Amino acid sequence: MTDGLTAYGGGMAEVEIMTPRGVTLAGTFEPGDGNSAVLFAHGFLADRHSSLRFDILASAYRTAGHATLQIDFSGCGASGEDVVTVAGEVEDLRSASAWLAEHDYPDQIVHAHSFGTLAALRSRPRDVAAMVLTGPIMGPMSYPWEEIFSAEQLEDLERHGYARIPDDNEAAAREYSVISKQTLADYSLIDPAELLEHVEVPVLLLHGADDEDGDELVELSREALPLLPEGSRLEIVDADGNHRLDAAAEVALSWAAEHLTRAA
Repeated sequence: MTDGLTAYGGGMAEVEIMTPRGVTLAGTFEPGDGNSAVLFAHGFLADRHSSLRFDILASAYRTAGHATLQIDFSGCGASGEDVVTVAGEVEDLRSASAWLAEHDYPDQIVHAHSFGTLAALRSRPRDVAAMVLTGPIMGPMSYPWEEIFSAEQLEDLERHGYARIPDDNEAAAREYSVISKQTLADYSLIDPAELLEHVEVPVLLLHGADDEDGDELVELSREALPLLPEGSRLEIVDADGNHRLDAAAEVALSWAAEHLTRAA
């Protein structure tokens, strides 16, 4: 897996990471003080910024001395074309983790949000020592797809098996992303035992007290917690607005301090 790397001021670099299936991932890398790094995994049809959530969290991690790598999953953001599926995102995360290890950052955690947690839990990169999952999806969910997608998009899915979804992220790096019937199945038909059976590192499940679908998601996390490795935890952040993200960052940084080093 090779990469292109373009450096900017302050140590930030735009990177390109090639996956084994030939899709190029776009990302933003910023170095830390030692050999520890945080790899971010965004949610459904989002991008490396995750509506600025990841930018804020990445800054907090770097203040604590850790390098950060924010990637656009394949088919999203500025990354190469691909149908968005969990299987593709699993390979993306493995490729990004390997890139970090090749660049002398073998001590890693994955910070995943929402649907990105599914790829994180399935990827199992060898250099990842722990995970932080915010707003995790830990079991089967029923979604009103007819309210999320247009009638035309749903008809395309039914007739052709694929649909184009316009990119409405702030960066708007692409015209549209492509989803399939498999994409929706990936995000709905989740068997917790199957999802978690091969997870080998401790996982922090982090929820906001007033998150959308919060009660259902928290209950799924409570049911899943006994299936996770020893040392895993469930935390519920009870704060409003920007303070909630600050509180989440504080908990995540404490978790990182437990599981990452900063040795040069």
